[in-house]
Amino acid sequence: MKDYLSLTCEEVSKLDREKTVFVSVVSPTETHGRHLPLGTDVFIARRVMEETCQILKKDHEVVKLFEIPLGSDAQPVFGSIWLSYGTFKRLIFEIGSHLAKMNFKHWIIFDNHGGPRHQLALAEASKKLKEKYGFNLVVPFLHIFQDMLNDLEEIKIPAGMNGDAKDLHAGTNETSLMLHVDSSMVRTKDLPRYFPSRETFLGKLLRFLKAESLAVTVDWISDQQNPYYLGDPSLADPGRGKKMIEYHVKKSVELFEEAKRGTYRPPKLFNPIVKLLLKLAK
Repeated sequence: MKDYLSLTCEEVSKLDREKTVFVSVVSPTETHGRHLPLGTDVFIARRVMEETCQILKKDHEVVKLFEIPLGSDAQPVFGSIWLSYGTFKRLIFEIGSHLAKMNFKHWIIFDNHGGPRHQLALAEASKKLKEKYGFNLVVPFLHIFQDMLNDLEEIKIPAGMNGDAKDLHAGTNETSLMLHVDSSMVRTKDLPRYFPSRETFLGKLLRFLKAESLAVTVDWISDQQNPYYLGDPSLADPGRGKKMIEYHVKKSVELFEEAKRGTYRPPKLFNPIVKLLLKLAK
């Protein structure tokens, strides 16, 4: 795998436009309870990228673009660092535009963050790049997160442990992932299950609008007793983390194959009313 920052402009110009695929980790620096590091999403995405690239490099020229440990809608608590939806969307679109103007065709972003405006920004940047340049920005986690929320059987991890609405953040799933990626960074998993006990007015409205995971997120971050995680870290298991990484890699390869066939599109996220509320929210 080549490193973009180590190449000269002449070496970049000689890259085969048909076989070159750029890869990046793009995920925010975010508080994950008191038991996981701020870079949890970045570390997980790195592992997925590394294992995916081991497969892609057999038939492609893989070029690692710079890592961006930023995104939108990180949990708004001490330790998190994030960008606004608009700033993040522009950042991704402009980087993709530069690659497209150099006549490259593919960029895969590896991510592990389910923040609603983070995902919306990536999906809209991908759509815009395709429409304007015919450029493929593939973001596997946009699809994987939907699979998690829908408790897809193919993931082979039980509901409530797979990153669904009952395990959204630093619970069983992400603690399992970090135990697999680097157990030395997990401070403890001896923590009680947490789920918000009170539904807020906005949460109820979002449920009425069929946005359950977003409703849970709103209830969670509004809770004065928020422990900075949602789920049950005590049930974490490295084997489960390994299984989830394998699913990420499999899905990433499948979606890139779609991009090569010209059929890749990001998922449609949220209904129009919810999307408008997200864009209006500060």
